[in-house]
Amino acid sequence: MKKLTRREKLLIYILICFAIGSGGIYFVAIPCYQRYAVVDDQATEAGYTQQTMEMAINSIPVTMTAQDAAKAKLAAVKGPFSAHLPNEGIDALLTQLCLSYNLAPTSLAIESNAMQELLFFEAYSGDATGAGGTTGTSSTTGSNTTTGTSSTTGSNTTAGTSSTTGSNTTAGTSTTTGSNTTTDTSSTTGASTTGSSSTTTGTSTGSSTWTSVVTMALTGTQTNFYQLLDAVAARPDMIISSFTIAPATTTTTVSSVTNSSSTTSSYTGWTPVLDGGNITISVTFEVYMVDK
Repeated sequence: MKKLTRREKLLIYILICFAIGSGGIYFVAIPCYQRYAVVDDQATEAGYTQQTMEMAINSIPVTMTAQDAAKAKLAAVKGPFSAHLPNEGIDALLTQLCLSYNLAPTSLAIESNAMQELLFFEAYSGDATGAGGTTGTSSTTGSNTTTGTSSTTGSNTTAGTSSTTGSNTTAGTSTTTGSNTTTDTSSTTGASTTGSSSTTTGTSTGSSTWTSVVTMALTGTQTNFYQLLDAVAARPDMIISSFTIAPATTTTTVSSVTNSSSTTSSYTGWTPVLDGGNITISVTFEVYMVDK
């Protein structure tokens, strides 16, 4: 075998040193650096966790105080609200409320009693309509006048006159000839006014609660109903979403005596004055309940 020259030996030595250095870097230095980076990240995360835990421990008294305050506030908010009531409980609640304002319920229908989306209602302000979509009271008054005359001529004449004063007026003159004469007279005084209605809609809040929608028919005076509206407006656990009021129907009996003959007639119709006597009311309640 030919002996290696000094130059060749030097080159082989350099190559071996390069291989050893490259292998050391690839198999030793790089893996060690990777492990060091992982451990350093873990140490940084552990330090951050330690700081967070120390802050949390230091803030425990403040957190407990805030929690107690939140519980007390939640209890105060839930206080005026009833727990979830069955249909019988809703019936008793609204019936007693209406009777306390001298409004007699004639019918009650529970449309729903389940979890429903909670709507936001803005307070009604005058004639302005807010974002809640509140429609005020509408009223219509009409005037009709009819005049008729009926006349028969004979030996004996008795005249009866029927007169009505108000926005709706009917006047008629009836004359009949004979020994016995009967005249029916009906008289109504006042202004006839159609019913008033109001409907309120709300905007979505994204949350839900127990809600019972109840439609009731009531009878009573308009003053008592306004007192009920004020009372419900002051309660946070219910609203009146819509209502319609109209004059109550009445039967009027009129007796007339003419020439020793007596006649009694009955007239059934609308009470002429809305603000006068009893009215019929159709009202829709929405009762809100919470879990306690």
